[in-house]
Amino acid sequence: FYAVVPSLALAAVTPLIMMISFRDDLEHRYAVNTIVSVIMALCLTFVDILEGLGRLGRYPIVPALDHVVLLSVYIFLPIGVMIDGKPYFLGMAVSLIYFCYRVWMVTLHSRHILGDLSTYVLYLFILNLMMMYFKHIRLFLGRQWILRRYQLVYESITFEIVLKREKVLLDSVMPRRMSHFLQEDVMNRIEEGSEDIPRRSFRNRKLYIEPHPEVTILMADMVNYTYLTTTLKAHELVEILHELFVDFDLAALKNQTMRIKFLGDAYICVAGIPKCTPAHANSCVNQALDMITITKDIGSRRRLDMNLRVGVHTGEVLAGIIGHTKWQFDIWSRDVDITNRLEASGRPGMVHISGSTMMMLDDEYVVERGTEAARVDKRLQTMNTYLISRRRRDVAEPSENEGEELSPADSLRFSCDDVYEEVRNKTLLEMAKEGSTIPDAVKWARFSKVKKKLHEINVYDAQVGANFISFRSWRKEWAFLNQPDLLMKYSMVVVAIAGVVVLNMDVIDTAEDSSDILMLGYLLPVLLLSLLCIVKKLWQQKHLLTPMSQPNFVLFRWLLKGSDLIEQSLLVRTPVAILSLTLLYFIVSHRVINCNIPELELAIIDADLNNEKVEFKCFLPWCVTYSVVVVATLLFVIRGIPSIVKLCACVAIVGTHLITIHAYHGFAFERSETTKLGLKADLAHTWYLIAHFIGLLIWELDVMYNMKAMFLARELYLEKQMQTQASTRSIKIIMANILPSHVSEVFKQRHLKDQLYSENFSKVAVMFAIIDGFPSESAGLRLLHEFICFFDDLLAKYQNEFKVEKIKVMGWTYMACCGLDVEHYTDFAVSIPVASTDFEESSRFRESSERIVRFASSASGEGLPVNDSVGNDAVMVMTQFAVDLLRIMLQVQVPKENTSCLKIGISHGPVMAGVVGLSKPYYDIWGHTVNMASRMASTGLLDEIQVTQKTAKVLRSFNVRCDYRGETIVKGVGEVPTYLVALDKNLNFQKH
Repeated sequence: FYAVVPSLALAAVTPLIMMISFRDDLEHRYAVNTIVSVIMALCLTFVDILEGLGRLGRYPIVPALDHVVLLSVYIFLPIGVMIDGKPYFLGMAVSLIYFCYRVWMVTLHSRHILGDLSTYVLYLFILNLMMMYFKHIRLFLGRQWILRRYQLVYESITFEIVLKREKVLLDSVMPRRMSHFLQEDVMNRIEEGSEDIPRRSFRNRKLYIEPHPEVTILMADMVNYTYLTTTLKAHELVEILHELFVDFDLAALKNQTMRIKFLGDAYICVAGIPKCTPAHANSCVNQALDMITITKDIGSRRRLDMNLRVGVHTGEVLAGIIGHTKWQFDIWSRDVDITNRLEASGRPGMVHISGSTMMMLDDEYVVERGTEAARVDKRLQTMNTYLISRRRRDVAEPSENEGEELSPADSLRFSCDDVYEEVRNKTLLEMAKEGSTIPDAVKWARFSKVKKKLHEINVYDAQVGANFISFRSWRKEWAFLNQPDLLMKYSMVVVAIAGVVVLNMDVIDTAEDSSDILMLGYLLPVLLLSLLCIVKKLWQQKHLLTPMSQPNFVLFRWLLKGSDLIEQSLLVRTPVAILSLTLLYFIVSHRVINCNIPELELAIIDADLNNEKVEFKCFLPWCVTYSVVVVATLLFVIRGIPSIVKLCACVAIVGTHLITIHAYHGFAFERSETTKLGLKADLAHTWYLIAHFIGLLIWELDVMYNMKAMFLARELYLEKQMQTQASTRSIKIIMANILPSHVSEVFKQRHLKDQLYSENFSKVAVMFAIIDGFPSESAGLRLLHEFICFFDDLLAKYQNEFKVEKIKVMGWTYMACCGLDVEHYTDFAVSIPVASTDFEESSRFRESSERIVRFASSASGEGLPVNDSVGNDAVMVMTQFAVDLLRIMLQVQVPKENTSCLKIGISHGPVMAGVVGLSKPYYDIWGHTVNMASRMASTGLLDEIQVTQKTAKVLRSFNVRCDYRGETIVKGVGEVPTYLVALDKNLNFQKH
């Protein structure tokens, strides 16, 4: 009755009690789990000792489940996951109950009261210590899982936000389909960056151009702009342009037009891209009228004379991007040139349209005849032009964005969310829902009705075998096993303490012939190995472990290396662990093996005949069994050795002890105490070991599941991290190709704070290079793309102290400058892998120029002395870049019907720069210097470099000859003297 009925009753009630803690609707889960755990632990304890209590101590019955109950308290019951002292108090309470029961039994039946009680106290102590360590391993793994899970969720959310922002950034600059092609090209170039990239010729350079047969083009130019650039400060001009262009963009959103780009004070947009709409002509005219109204309102509010000339024309265009860097979506065609001429010949405050646009409009506008300037223009005199002043009924049509229109300031704030706060909040919100992804919960989800995170369960099932012990792939299994064991040092400390306890349990034994010195010899190597494992930790408590902080003593350096090797290498720590546990087992089995079996058996028989208590002369059977349990448990204390090795070693230890029980010393173990009346004592020892082995096996499977799930989570995290890094790098590349490198980082910070970016430079060299003689058709655009790509490739050679920065491409005009990057730095993350060009000789040409020209801040020359050496060097570098462009034009093989012609103009002086727009950031430079460089190019000669008088003086200070050309009329300035840089037949500078 005492052996069967209570056990069956408890087995029946246990699932019902435990199901309480599994309910999802518990209000006081912490308290309920504590109560459930206490009830279960006490029930197991009292059922285990009930038979001895029920027999009133008449028979010597030892506990059968003390080790299982303690394992349950610290590991299997819900209280085991609590981080306060409740598990320890419950474990101590259970141990105290067992100790009191054992005192009662030993007092009644043992002749070795002190020895039995001392060994049992030591056994309960080390058992609690190892179970506490198991609990801390579980806590460590749980926290490690949460940390890695957080990292994975963080990287996933970051990856999603990065991709989203990259998409928004690209879509704001160009049509979605075009941006998709560009993203692919960026990623491919990143992947090819580590390999030898084949040279790109005319045949394999990518050109992203799409034809649009029917669109309406709008070009607007600010009247009196030259006066504004010369009278306003940099930040004032940037604020005006920013406010102007943001309002233009909002109007474009309402009128369903797409802004193409800014050209200084010019604004270009198109209706009918990317999706053609029947009313594209009306959209552009409405956009033009809104822009004129916006400009007048801003001018009136700021008390400035501001107005617009606008040209609108309907025709066909080729749209796309060209070049390697500083991508800008642009349009090309003869109709674009017609629109430009309509704008130039228009009237301020009115919209100058062509006849093709007029045919597509309805009768909603006030129209009059075109300007006289259009009738005398060579391209426009063959068509009718018209001027639109206003709508007949000045009522804005309702749009899908009505009621949601944002002011410029609101639009800035709308686009300036703190990405870091967004990622953090989303990560915390997602982690709050991650309970089902904790490995224990995922295992439970396999059997629950609610299937959460099935993807991760399927991933785990596909990677790990059904036994949870090994991966299906041996490569993955080896990578898992070869991870560092950060807990190895602590595990070996537990092994050392257990070794001391086992030795004391053996010393307390009642043997007459002791071999304490020999067993101490077994323990000493274990203590030394444990000390070696913690050397690194001890050193790190007071020193940073770096190559420069190694100990001076050579032996101690070797000890540090050995300690680190045990922690890091599977092939080292596995032999260390097995050797240590083998030595401990030798301590346990030494007395048993060396015992005089005939003498022991005669003593037992004599005690039975005289009806006396048995006196074991060599060893105490249950003391040996307890010691074997301790050694077997230590195998699972060490986490850094393979599970299969643990299981094999545990089977070997338990199997060897079972052979000892049943074959070698069966007579002694048969005469020891039993756990249940009617159960032979040797079978009681066997069941005691097997029950503990089953508990350890369940624990090992649980830990392996957690560790392998964390390993897979770490792989997912690393994969997400690589994707995030690649995507982040592509964003940096895209940002670097929208804004100059020295601007992008500052702009990002100000972008988050809704601050506009503007800067003022005292001396910058500005260059305009106009490619002349090619038609704006597909064949001509292919050549333009090749030229621009070669020009962009040349930029890589000018990334040193005086960096040449590409500003933009305007049709067939290439604009660059030198001297913007005052505090120079190189961001290698935004370095785009590019193909090597067919002009490797350019470096040789540049070297030849440098041999002729020696950089110097002071040199004799004509005119006034020049004091700004930095600005002077920027002028020289910009001129060398211009010469290299001429060399490229000579080297390029073009079709015979086309001729390569390049007109270059350079000027230097103060410029104003800034970023206009936030949703569509645009960096540009303004000022008299920019206007002069543009005029030097437009009025220059083919294959020549024309410079201003001021720039010529600087070049002469570098011993570069500049020939006086004459007076040239410059719009807004009048006649100015101009100079041509003297070059010989090999395009080398001629000495002054």
